[in-house]
Amino acid sequence: MPVNIANQKLFVKSYFASSVGEGMAQARTDLGPDALLLNTRESPPEARHLGDYEVVFGVASGVRKPPPTTGGDAVEDLRQRIEKVRELVTRMAKPSWPSANGTDLLEESLVNAGVDLEMAREISESARQRASARTPLQMGRRRLAEPDPDTVFSAALEEISNRFEVAPKLERISTLVGPPGAGKTTTIVKLAVAHGLAVGRPVHLLSTDHYRIAAVEQMRTYAAILGVPFQSCETTVALAHAINAAPDNALVLVDTPGYSRAALEESGGDLAAFLSGRQDIDTHLVLTASTRPRDQRRIADSFQIFRPSKLLFTRLDETDAYGSMFCEAARRKLPLSFVAAGQLIPEDLAAATKQLITESLVRELPKAIRAVA
Repeated sequence: MPVNIANQKLFVKSYFASSVGEGMAQARTDLGPDALLLNTRESPPEARHLGDYEVVFGVASGVRKPPPTTGGDAVEDLRQRIEKVRELVTRMAKPSWPSANGTDLLEESLVNAGVDLEMAREISESARQRASARTPLQMGRRRLAEPDPDTVFSAALEEISNRFEVAPKLERISTLVGPPGAGKTTTIVKLAVAHGLAVGRPVHLLSTDHYRIAAVEQMRTYAAILGVPFQSCETTVALAHAINAAPDNALVLVDTPGYSRAALEESGGDLAAFLSGRQDIDTHLVLTASTRPRDQRRIADSFQIFRPSKLLFTRLDETDAYGSMFCEAARRKLPLSFVAAGQLIPEDLAAATKQLITESLVRELPKAIRAVA
């Protein structure tokens, strides 16, 4: 029976146990079904020997624990108590979360930003736990307090940020690999200007792309405009010689063919074996930000034979959904290096940042939460 505690004193008692559920069961047995759950937390260091968790219950003065049942009712009474404990533990694990039409708003926001459903659910669940851990329990209530929109937003940003890394730098020898049309050649030139010529560092451009018509001539033209050495390498042996011949202080950038899956299986093995076997070569896998997550995963899988050390995304100007970028970085545990958002050289190239990705994924979340709060 509900207890009206207005104008009554509240008797508060802590229970220590190895789990929250065990502590709640002790409290219910000791204080009776009218006891109110007030707080749960990990036990402080000085009380850790009593149990890993502290569960705080309160009961209005004058409310007594009902006498124990006997006979056949004992089993049923025990069953009901266990169900109550299970329900309370479930509520603690999954507190109320702002939603629209029954849909988790954070999950929905992430999916709309291009994050695949499975990962969106994982992030939402983890962010929910983060937000709830920062929200105090309301006295005299049996459920956790609603996380406020700012707490939800901060927890989401933190959870997303912890799932990927950025490393916006080039090693002395760097190469770009990726599918056709990803923008490798243009990005190579942007990198040459921004991270070579602009800082007074000599640049050597190399190309192994002898499959695409006029690809070599295109790179040769770029090299002439920039005033830097260029060499076409039709074999991995020639590529090794060109790399070894470059000055030790030069930034060596290697362009490669755009391989489809079929072409990769047919003719990409030698180059992949060479690049993956050279520890001094920094291989960036170039993908387009506008590609769907499912296709992005399939493409990235096919280029695993190159053992890329970083991910570089192009065509950010063609989409405002950066979910596929985040998913690949998080799934493969590879840092993001650079992002490109157009054809201007070198203006449309930028260092990858966590802020760019995290805020784009939950951009509309605070407004959506406040709308239904």
